Amino acid sequence: MNYRPESTLRQMNCYEFIELFEQQYINEKWLLIEQRIFEMLRQIFECASDEQPPLGIGSCINSRALYATDIMLEYDDKTNLIQPKLLEINFVPDCQRACKYYPQFFNQIFNVLYRDVTEGQDYDKNDVAQSHTITIYHGHEATELRGENEPTIILTSNMLLSILQHLSFGLFVYISVVSSKCIWYEGVRDGYNIVSPDGEAKAVTSDEHLHLLHEMCPHIDTNKNTKLCCDIKQLQAIGKFKYIVDNLIGRCPSCYYNFLRIFCEMSCDPNQSDFIYPLNLLNVTKYEQHVHSVDTVDNGEELQPKFEGEEDYKDEEEEDNNQQLPSKSSLVADSQKPVEMVEIVSKIRYFISETQANDFINSCWSVRINFQYAIDILCGAMNRACNVKTLFEYIGLKNEHAKIRIDFVFVNNLTYYDQQLGKTFTPSTEKMFRCDQPVILPHAQGHKCTCSDCTAMCPLVLSDSNTTIKDTGKVEIFGGRIHRVTLGAIVMYILFVFIFIVVHVFILICRYRTDKKDFQPVVVATDDTHDKQTNDRVRISLSKDIVSEYSYEPEHIRLLDRIGIQIDDVLHNVFEAIGRFSAYNPRMVIIPVCVILFVLCFGCRYYTVTTDPVDLWVAKNSRARQEKDYFDQNFKPFYRIAHLILVPKNGTTVKLDYKTPLGAVEQHTFGPAFEKNFLYDALKLQLEIEQLTAGAEGGKTIYLNDICYKPLEPDNNHCAIFSLFQYHQNNLEFLNDSVYASQYLECIQAPITLETKTFKQSCMAKFGGNVDPYMVLGAFPTKDGVPDYTGGQALIITITINNHPHGDQKLKNVLLWEKKFLEFMSTYKSDWFDVKYRAERSIEDEIERESRSDIKTVVISYMIMFLYITLALGRIRSWRGLVVDMKISLGIAGVALVAVSVCASVGLFSYMKIPTTLIIFEVVPFLVLAVGVDNIFILTHSIQRDRRLPGEYVECQIGRIVGRVGPAMLLTSLSESIAFFLGALTPMPAVRLFSLYAAVSVLIDFLLQITIFVSFITLDHKRTRARRADVLCCYKLKSSTNRNRNRKTETKSSTVLSCLNCGGHHKTVECEQIHDQKNDNDNNNNNNNNNSDRHEVAATENGHLVDSTDEQPLKTEKKEIYGSDESVEEHLLKMDGFLFRIFQIHYAPFMMNKFVRPIVLFLFTSWLCLSIGLLPHVKIGLEQNITMATDSYMIDYFLALKQYFAVGPPVYFVIKNGINYGDYNASNLICGSSGCSEDSLVNQLSSASRSPSKTRLAQIGTSWLDDYYDWLRHRGETPCCRINKHTGEFCSVNYNSTSNCEECTPNFTRNGLSVNNFNKYLPFFLKDNPNLKCAKGGHAAHGQSVSLTADNNVEASLIMGYHSLLISSNDFIEAMQQAYIMADNITKTLRVAGYDVEVFPYSIFYVFYEQYLTIWRDVLLNLSLSTTAIFFVTFILLGLDIITALIITLTIAMITIDMIAMMYVWNIEMNAISLVNLVMSVGISLEFCAHICREFILSVKGSRLKRAEQALAYMGSSVFSGITLTKIGGIIVLGFSHSQLFQVFYFRMFICIVLFGAAHGLIFLPVLLSYIGADANRIRIQRFHRQKSRIKSLDLIQSQPSLVNSHFLPLAQTELVSNNMDTLP
Repeated sequence: MNYRPESTLRQMNCYEFIELFEQQYINEKWLLIEQRIFEMLRQIFECASDEQPPLGIGSCINSRALYATDIMLEYDDKTNLIQPKLLEINFVPDCQRACKYYPQFFNQIFNVLYRDVTEGQDYDKNDVAQSHTITIYHGHEATELRGENEPTIILTSNMLLSILQHLSFGLFVYISVVSSKCIWYEGVRDGYNIVSPDGEAKAVTSDEHLHLLHEMCPHIDTNKNTKLCCDIKQLQAIGKFKYIVDNLIGRCPSCYYNFLRIFCEMSCDPNQSDFIYPLNLLNVTKYEQHVHSVDTVDNGEELQPKFEGEEDYKDEEEEDNNQQLPSKSSLVADSQKPVEMVEIVSKIRYFISETQANDFINSCWSVRINFQYAIDILCGAMNRACNVKTLFEYIGLKNEHAKIRIDFVFVNNLTYYDQQLGKTFTPSTEKMFRCDQPVILPHAQGHKCTCSDCTAMCPLVLSDSNTTIKDTGKVEIFGGRIHRVTLGAIVMYILFVFIFIVVHVFILICRYRTDKKDFQPVVVATDDTHDKQTNDRVRISLSKDIVSEYSYEPEHIRLLDRIGIQIDDVLHNVFEAIGRFSAYNPRMVIIPVCVILFVLCFGCRYYTVTTDPVDLWVAKNSRARQEKDYFDQNFKPFYRIAHLILVPKNGTTVKLDYKTPLGAVEQHTFGPAFEKNFLYDALKLQLEIEQLTAGAEGGKTIYLNDICYKPLEPDNNHCAIFSLFQYHQNNLEFLNDSVYASQYLECIQAPITLETKTFKQSCMAKFGGNVDPYMVLGAFPTKDGVPDYTGGQALIITITINNHPHGDQKLKNVLLWEKKFLEFMSTYKSDWFDVKYRAERSIEDEIERESRSDIKTVVISYMIMFLYITLALGRIRSWRGLVVDMKISLGIAGVALVAVSVCASVGLFSYMKIPTTLIIFEVVPFLVLAVGVDNIFILTHSIQRDRRLPGEYVECQIGRIVGRVGPAMLLTSLSESIAFFLGALTPMPAVRLFSLYAAVSVLIDFLLQITIFVSFITLDHKRTRARRADVLCCYKLKSSTNRNRNRKTETKSSTVLSCLNCGGHHKTVECEQIHDQKNDNDNNNNNNNNNSDRHEVAATENGHLVDSTDEQPLKTEKKEIYGSDESVEEHLLKMDGFLFRIFQIHYAPFMMNKFVRPIVLFLFTSWLCLSIGLLPHVKIGLEQNITMATDSYMIDYFLALKQYFAVGPPVYFVIKNGINYGDYNASNLICGSSGCSEDSLVNQLSSASRSPSKTRLAQIGTSWLDDYYDWLRHRGETPCCRINKHTGEFCSVNYNSTSNCEECTPNFTRNGLSVNNFNKYLPFFLKDNPNLKCAKGGHAAHGQSVSLTADNNVEASLIMGYHSLLISSNDFIEAMQQAYIMADNITKTLRVAGYDVEVFPYSIFYVFYEQYLTIWRDVLLNLSLSTTAIFFVTFILLGLDIITALIITLTIAMITIDMIAMMYVWNIEMNAISLVNLVMSVGISLEFCAHICREFILSVKGSRLKRAEQALAYMGSSVFSGITLTKIGGIIVLGFSHSQLFQVFYFRMFICIVLFGAAHGLIFLPVLLSYIGADANRIRIQRFHRQKSRIKSLDLIQSQPSLVNSHFLPLAQTELVSNNMDTLP
């Protein structure tokens, strides 16, 4: 076939064509296509030979013919097969190109045509006997010429034409078999070896030759008499190759020397021909003739070996060699010199034992170079996709940088017969060293590879290893694992159910037997009569309770009762005095208190809000905080990032063109992330971001380049931006190429490629580093554990930015640029993708925005609670008195005091320079409002239920009431304050600050309530009596006529009780008259016995006169009491309203029902057991997306991060000062290369990284120490470490070297390196940029890994690794916990060896997640301290009543346990926020319990059941309306907040706190008190009887019988019964 003169033809050998063809067409085998070609040619020649000449080809045994065929291959769409198409056949074709391409073509074709010698033989006049007979087959005839014992080769027509076809293509060549032992000897240039002329091995020529042989091939036991197939030039060429390999795998001697063995045997073994066969030869000129090559292609271009190196590197030795090689123009001038042509081997077939090949790859499998595996680099693969076949194919055939192409054939047996070559080969059977074996060779020795490079050297990571977290909380049971706490809860519940059933069965049996007996009459003796009266059938059991009320004698009174009543009297007197003073002197109270409040609140102007998460959640003395500070001080703060995740809107795959190694354009299916328009728009976005600017102070413009992280600065000033576009250096025009995908394919496979095949471009990023595909591509599929990056569904762009300490101006500039970046991204839109983004400041900004946006929700919540308070405080009895009965002004005052108390606490701590937090503003008002409103309701309700005596001023009335309810208010407020103060002992700043502010706020609110609020109540009470309108006090309603008429009667009646209450100490005429009447009545006492049934012995119960028989109250007659037109009970019901009626008439009796109480006890105990069982299952942590508002862009970012990201965060293992790295023994405990200790830091970490699912350590990088030693040991044409002879300065290979530079360590060994030289050369290593000649330069990988002192000693150093992919909070916590375990084990190892040094792990998230390592301990500590404080305070203030104190503590503990269990059910995680809420729940729970328990204690009824019912009826409505109803409305509003934080941690937890507290306080607690409540104080009972005897001595009893017949009496008439009586002896 003829070609145009300007056409460029590419030389391609047949074997190359076949290999590349089968790579392109995976489903097609060349053998089948070749058969189709042969069949086509056979049919043609059969047809041509069917006719006799001249119509056809005749048969002539002595004739030979040479034909050439032109064939093309066509793809048949119908059959889906590739079919040959014959273009033409030429007789006696032009063989010029064939001779040019294949130097042996001339000899070979003449052997065939004239000597009948086929493939596999060369011409040799002395070897004619080995020639074969050729039979030319035409049609069905054959003529045979052969000797009797000679082998026969039948060359059919189709075979002959196949040979000619191959020749015409220039694709097929036969190389003569070298029957000798050596196939080559003598090297002529790098990697090229001359074909051995005689095939004989030759002896070592010199001592230099021998020394070099020992160094390059130490496994060959040689001397000067040893004959080899390589000369000194070949060994020098091996040396250049050896030094590159040394950089990759030299750290593992087994791998390194196994690799050398393979290629040394190939180069020098004296029996090469046993396992090597040459496939291709080239004619070149020797160096001495100063000619590069005579091999040219059709366009005249020289075939010149290409040296691969960096453009900016020039080596002196190479320059010297290059100076000896003249340029092309000089060749013309020297053309008169003789030119010697030599034949070199350009391709061989290497027969290698498959066992040997597998042993080699196994020995190298784990050897790493930084974060890549060396075997992946040798294999041209990524992420462990390498295998034996791939490795040797890449080394031998696919590596374009290789000078000799090697076709490796794997042999399973001792011998192998190659049918194509017609020869039997015997590969080497030498055993390879395993990586866990020491290397012992005749001329080299090496240690075992360490764990970091050899998995077999790593100890097994067992489940109970120190590097795994021992789950000691779980036990094996019934084949499964269950937590011990859960198991204990199950056992406890089973025991409870059993006891519960047994007890109630016993009770039912007893009741059944009792019911069969007749009721016995009970005679009850009263102290006002000597007669005995038989009651209607009362059970004996109840009569005992009745009699017990009167059986207390002074000698039987307990000491605790005496002390308790004295404490109660003191508290009553103190609070009564405070109440009277505040009521009588409102101005003297309000003005000073307002002044003090103003001073305290004025401090708010100095307040500071802590928003930094580190300062907010991490204690300054915590381990993570101290380690972070150490890291920042020695290595600079961890860099900040700006992150973009670009997700194509079109999620379908795309087919893109790419170039194959043959140069053909094919298609491959890529993921949507490789679509051209998407990539184009994404790169434009990246370039726009790089050009973003922000304005700073002074008009300075801030560019990204001013603040970004530059790893190779100052040599390279480009920002470290990790993106896919770095594979073509962010060149936008590159995407216009139709086969742009070829660059991505090549760079994804080998990210450190310096020159791709298609575009001849580097894959290295502009900033000088490599970009791993898993960092820039998202959601790529995997197959058999190997990722397919070409299927990526998203792009990830990571911009790294330098970080600085707080307050630094540089950090302010960074924040300004990040703000500009976020503003730009918030408005960015693309037609091709959706972008999820974040900056380092995003979380703080969003939390701040979230807090501002929820102010409206919080305000509405508090407004609802405020409205309820103002309405619920009033008791509206008629529409006519609506404006009078309202308590809006009082409600405003109460809520204002709550706000002022919080403000005052903030101001107080602001004076003390203690910062506040957003949690304080969100939670503390809620807490103080709960405590304060409860006290407000109880105080207000007590006043409303009380009837002021006409002879008593309003101020005295309010003082009495404050004296009664003040101790209860003190109990709750003081208990909570002390509990919160103890909670401030926790090291967590957020919890500590909350506890301090809460304690002070509650205390201030309490002080305001018993002072200024009492003044407000007094004024409001006077306003109500004056019938003035609320708020508009100037407006006064007219009084009714009946009310004025009744005032006279009321005055006289109230005077009676006033005298009664004071014990006759009032020195007034009315009082004396009443006492006179009392004496007269005593004389006529016997005449009044007929009325005793209506005057049953009354008991006083905190202001209530009740029937002592514990039966239903007698019917109340509607008669006037003290001039009023309503009975006492009607008065209470009207004054307390609807809720009181519900609790008094319906709820309390229902709860005390004999069937309801057991059910309540069973249900609540079951609830408690269930909650205890769920405690271990509560998750800890705080998911980042929960902290964001529902409309935040960060929500989308977090979701995209989980979906598309594939790498965990980096982790650094920092080695503190205390170890001398220059010391050989010390460095052995750090390094990880061969010869280092098996328990060294690197080896322990490498061992842990073998089990990433357990240790959460995915990979560990090479240590700076190992790379430093490799850098010093580097041997090549130019060593890495060189210094100027005269100045001592470092001579980097990245710059033109001079003759004044000399090697730093000529004979380097680790144990021979002095400490001074170690410290001297270390700075040179840390600033040396890596390159092809010196890959271990430490600037890029380790420039920030070592902190040096002024005298170059190592102050601190680190080793970098990566965690496995972390998604949930539990993943982060476990990763940190595992890292701490590993670091502690390493520290222990170093200290055992005698080095006082500490190793700690550091990652950016540790400082935030450290709290979760001790969160359960903090929870138990805080809650235990709080409940303990409550127990002691309640024990003291309740009059040393230990049973009631224990009941309150138990109830609060149950509420808290149920709250924690609810967190599991409602998916609330345990963290600092929930801990704050739990601590707060303890305080609020006390409000639900304390008041009811105090009412129970003050009751003088003999039956626990009735006392519990009375406490629930009287206090239940106040607690229910004061806390439960007040909070419910406001909390429900929080559920509509946009903040997930509010919804989860405030709405869910707050509503559970209120509901659980109400359920336990109003349901469970009264039932529990009815069962095991403390007995009534005996002194209080005796006081009641004394008071009762005085009442009955008055004529008032007969004139007003309804007084004692009522079930309740107001507090004003009887409260002094328990407080103002004479103390019993």
